Amino acid sequence: MLWERGRYSMVDIDLLPEFTSLQLVTFASVVCASVYAYSKLNDTLRSVPVFCWACFVKPFFESFTHKPIATGGSNQQALEVFYSGQAHIYDQTRRVLLQGREECLQLALAHVPKKRDLVWIDIGGGTGANIESMDKYAKIATYFKSVYLVDLSPSLCKVARERFAQKGWTNVHVIEADACGFTIDEAAADLITFSYSLSMIPTFNSTIDYAVSLLDPSGIVASVDFGIQSGDTSMGRTDTLGGSVNRHYPWILRNFWRIWFEADRVFLDSARRNYLEYKFGTVKSLNCYNNTLGKIPYYIWVGCLKHKSDQLLHRINCLATESPYLAPHDSPVLDTSDVPVSKGHAAALDNLKKLLPYPSMYYQKEAWRVYYDETNPLANQFKDTYIYAFTWEDPREDDNILHFSSNDTVLAITSAGDNILHYASLPNPPKRIHAVDLNPAQNHLLELKLACLRTLPHEQVFAMFGDGKIPNFKSLLLNKLAPHLSSQAFQFWWHKSWTFDPKGRGLYDTGFSKWGIRIGRWIFSLFGVTDKVKEICEATTMKQQLDIWNNYLKRSLFNPFVARMLVGNPIFLWRALGVPTNQAKMMGKSVLKYVVDTLDPVLERSLISKDNYFYYVCLMGKFAYDNCPQYLSLKGYKRLSAAGPESPLSNVRIHTDTLNEVFARLSDKTISIAIIMDHMDWFNPQGTEAYNEIAALKKCLAPNGRVMLRSASTKPWYLETFAELGFDCKPAAIRKSGHSIDRINMYASTWVCTKIDDTVDAEVNIPSRRRMSSLQLDNLK
Repeated sequence: MLWERGRYSMVDIDLLPEFTSLQLVTFASVVCASVYAYSKLNDTLRSVPVFCWACFVKPFFESFTHKPIATGGSNQQALEVFYSGQAHIYDQTRRVLLQGREECLQLALAHVPKKRDLVWIDIGGGTGANIESMDKYAKIATYFKSVYLVDLSPSLCKVARERFAQKGWTNVHVIEADACGFTIDEAAADLITFSYSLSMIPTFNSTIDYAVSLLDPSGIVASVDFGIQSGDTSMGRTDTLGGSVNRHYPWILRNFWRIWFEADRVFLDSARRNYLEYKFGTVKSLNCYNNTLGKIPYYIWVGCLKHKSDQLLHRINCLATESPYLAPHDSPVLDTSDVPVSKGHAAALDNLKKLLPYPSMYYQKEAWRVYYDETNPLANQFKDTYIYAFTWEDPREDDNILHFSSNDTVLAITSAGDNILHYASLPNPPKRIHAVDLNPAQNHLLELKLACLRTLPHEQVFAMFGDGKIPNFKSLLLNKLAPHLSSQAFQFWWHKSWTFDPKGRGLYDTGFSKWGIRIGRWIFSLFGVTDKVKEICEATTMKQQLDIWNNYLKRSLFNPFVARMLVGNPIFLWRALGVPTNQAKMMGKSVLKYVVDTLDPVLERSLISKDNYFYYVCLMGKFAYDNCPQYLSLKGYKRLSAAGPESPLSNVRIHTDTLNEVFARLSDKTISIAIIMDHMDWFNPQGTEAYNEIAALKKCLAPNGRVMLRSASTKPWYLETFAELGFDCKPAAIRKSGHSIDRINMYASTWVCTKIDDTVDAEVNIPSRRRMSSLQLDNLK
């Protein structure tokens, strides 16, 4: 006899072997003891043996003793056989197994444009636990016009009706019907969810097709479910998936969990998710593991109608070219005969031919992030992390030299984005700012900063990027930030949410640059001057600051052993400070002297405690409220967070590519200022990279356009190439021993190269600048 749902159910007597009297007595005693122990357990513990029997033991027992009911039977019969004995304990036993359900609801709700009188269909809603959970985030009785729970199991529907009756919800309806044949009273649904249900629906193709017909053009569809994916299932449609982090599950996990769950008629094959991603456009995507139960793979996915999304025309206008000011967000593209085809546009056209959704980037709310190819091996070299957690250039000096105006279109290397946000927070910010970085993670960091400035109060923005820590980061990411992030950036920060953990080291102890900061701390600790670090960051006079520097910190940093092992070590220079070999050669005969000449004058220029947030964050691991990048100041925050399309944040475009590729996609003569930092120091003087890049850049520069660059050399070798190609190069600042040129003083010189001769032609190896026809644009619409 087997215990199930408080009743005895007999096993076929013919299957039982013959027992002796002693064996029967022993067996009866064990059963009685088990029943007594079972009666003493609380409800949660009591449900465990029922769950194990129904989900693990019974399916395998039936496979050896009975003909499976699913063969020749209906799907409803199969579901009822599976759930009838465990419907009463379903919710207690699924909390650990079915992870991600509440996160899926929050993510979906954050993306629904309409916030009241919502119509929601929960397909395969079972006992109604999802709907009860949603009530915590949006009151069912207040925000929803109608909620429909659709399920084929009578036992589960019974539990759901009882639950809703207790809640007194009159707008929630339970429909016991097949998932591709039910009807609702409203014309369309604003939200459709699948919560661990698609994997149990044999006719999943018809169900998904039916969901397409029910969804409002501005509606959202969401799914959380078990699923096994591999890189092979993504081939040919990578740009539609919204990110590939954790997308490939190892072969052993894929096959073990697929076989295991099929015993319960739960199918983890990739076809279900693939079909979702084919019929809908991907808005957000997450690939996760249930680590509590042996790394069971599951995913959270949010999508929209692939041809009727409200965001599509906006995105097509903004991405018609990667110089989006030619296509304002609030007006259609009128003349496209001389517009370079962007990579995003080319990808969209290719997808259209294959009947695939547009690239996931097209379905995002914000137009900040320009489409990029995630399979680019050049970008993959960074191994999914950023180098710099803060920008190591002084943007205040950039403005002093270049005098930005609202007529400027600026292109700059992203780094950590602090420079980009400084330009945007000026009283008269540039009309467009292109941020370019080959490292996707650097751009994910800038995108996160933009989303926070768009949605969070100043206190929370400062906690995240001033202190580098915030206690509820995942909740903010799901409910506030996600709609303003690309799926790729959202995926990145979900899996790196530990970055902002209050119990951790914080944001500014992440990235490659963390090693330089950590080693500095170890050195100070080794020489017993850690307390002096805090003192210099609190010094109120230059005399006090210089005394601490000269008598304690300088002696520790430039100890002969430390200087030889670290400062002169190429591995340390690259891994900890981001200085490549070619640039190190430009520093002169002694790297140590270069570093001494860098730091000594800085301590005489300004107080670290009040006006040098660059070194303050290195020493303290955070910014001070009155000593921080301009975007974190209250004044800068107010300028950037202005509501509506006129906000300076709307002027930013983020490119994940090489500079040459970006130059090739920009319209000719549209950039008035290009700020390329120390980028060209990395090139080989014997190579052609510098020539090609300057020639490509020249095509994009407007007449009298300017290029600002910094270098480790007082006169970098590539200035001759600028001159050869029609530029006039003037030094903005050249460092001399004992004197600083800005608050960082990391570079030996700063130069401004002005385009003065547009008649000099240059042969350059850059991608074809194809033109987009109006016919192609019509197809996209």
